Amino acid sequence: MSQEVVLITGGSGMYAQALAEALTPTYQVRFLSRKADKPNHFLWDIDKGYIANNALIGVQHIVHLAGASIGEKRWTKSRKQEILDSRITSAKLLFQSVKQHNIKLKTFVSASAVGYYGSVTSQNIYTENSTLGNDFLSDVCQQWEQAADAFTEVSDRVLKLRLGVILSNRGGILATLLPIFNKGLAQVMGNGKQWIPWIDLDDLVRVTLFLMHHNLTSGIYNVVAPEHITNKKFTHTLAKIVGKRVVLPALPAIILKIILGEASVLMLEGSRVEAQRLEELGFEFQCKTLEQSLRKWV
Repeated sequence: MSQEVVLITGGSGMYAQALAEALTPTYQVRFLSRKADKPNHFLWDIDKGYIANNALIGVQHIVHLAGASIGEKRWTKSRKQEILDSRITSAKLLFQSVKQHNIKLKTFVSASAVGYYGSVTSQNIYTENSTLGNDFLSDVCQQWEQAADAFTEVSDRVLKLRLGVILSNRGGILATLLPIFNKGLAQVMGNGKQWIPWIDLDDLVRVTLFLMHHNLTSGIYNVVAPEHITNKKFTHTLAKIVGKRVVLPALPAIILKIILGEASVLMLEGSRVEAQRLEELGFEFQCKTLEQSLRKWV
């Protein structure tokens, strides 16, 4: 019996790589790539609206993870457009190509983010039923999810995963913070009261497989661990695990705003988010606490 084919975008990211490793024993995994320099990598060019025809032959599942990093650069007007286009234009290109080739998918999985609820710090706990925020990130997430919704026309199921901050030693926030913390230079950001919705990379992969294999699932899922953590708690926990103390004063919000501009909200604001729908399905997180996850990766 031939293996089902899964096509993944955003293949250079830690999520895509870890997911591909988990899928490979039972699926044929392909990537859409700007270079296509490996046997299972197929060329696409979002700007030119191009996808290699043979990339889509026999595809039953697409996992769309492509998107420019939101935290890598200041949010200039052109960078904001790049963040948006890398997600929405790429999804539209995928949809047009799938439709053009008369492909019927079993599942279309799209990344989204907890930024959907807005960059705010409050006592609210946001679930999948909570309302849209009113800032740049929430607008990006809304358009991102709307682009995924188009696939209901060509796929049996559409899954939209609102991701928290991904924890792993393969990249992401820990790759940035660990060199700083190992030097004893850890600092709380602003007042430290902002929440950090987070998810362990291994649990994220497990969630993805769980939903792909659960034929009755569709729609939006918050993918965040059960424990609610503030920036202050995160900072002190990571420092403890690397064997350091937090001795520097908190970094004032005004400094971060000067350095990062509008993107400073990524460090200064954050909401509590709950994975209500996953819990209702009975999904069990392996890393339920921040310390469990950090001790695994550090």
